[in-house]
Amino acid sequence: MLAHELRNPLASIRYAIEVLRRLDLQEPRAEWAREVVDRQAAQMSRMIDELLDVSRITRGQITLHPVPLNLAAVIVRAVEVNLPLIKARQLRLIVESGPLDIDLDGDEVRLTQALANILNNAAKYSNEGGRIWLSVEIESGEAAVRIRDEGIGIPPELLPHIFDLFTQGPRSLDRSQGGLGIGLSLVRSLIEMHGGRVGVSSDGEGRGTEFVVWLPLRREQGLIARRDPHDLPATWSKLNFLAT
Repeated sequence: MLAHELRNPLASIRYAIEVLRRLDLQEPRAEWAREVVDRQAAQMSRMIDELLDVSRITRGQITLHPVPLNLAAVIVRAVEVNLPLIKARQLRLIVESGPLDIDLDGDEVRLTQALANILNNAAKYSNEGGRIWLSVEIESGEAAVRIRDEGIGIPPELLPHIFDLFTQGPRSLDRSQGGLGIGLSLVRSLIEMHGGRVGVSSDGEGRGTEFVVWLPLRREQGLIARRDPHDLPATWSKLNFLAT
């Protein structure tokens, strides 16, 4: 109920932002203020959505709608979600080459949400001007998506609990960055609902973090690519374009 009530004032804020955008104000400070409010409103919206999703998962009310998917297309959408934050923090996203034709059976919205949450985590906890690496491989019959940053890292005592609901580190890492400590718990739940798993490693504070998501492959690979042989290279090219 609380999350639904929070949506009402947030909707008014987003509408006011759109009005300001259409006014086409030329004052640089007005443009800066509008972008700040827009980013913070988007962050609030994300937190409310996460609260609702965690509530639905704990009550068994989330149902996946799996369809044949190409993993590269899902990753592109996850990057697009985080592009404003990546640009605002002047981060460099380095897309390492990998196979293009990895097909999955999954819920496109929920897989995008899970990968977008990990990318958002990497962007929030990276120093401005830092780097984030993204790679895709096939490992032991599974698709492996790696997202690595050179940000603030994770203390060793927090690593075993990083996916627990409302986990807070000794410096309240999530809350210091405007989170509630539920995003990674949601990631684990959504990935496990797809028959996958997620892991994390870090050499400690100030030494970056790497998340790895493993997902089962579709039994019949290549069918999506054969329907449109030009689609996958274009998708991966778009990802490299977004990263620059």
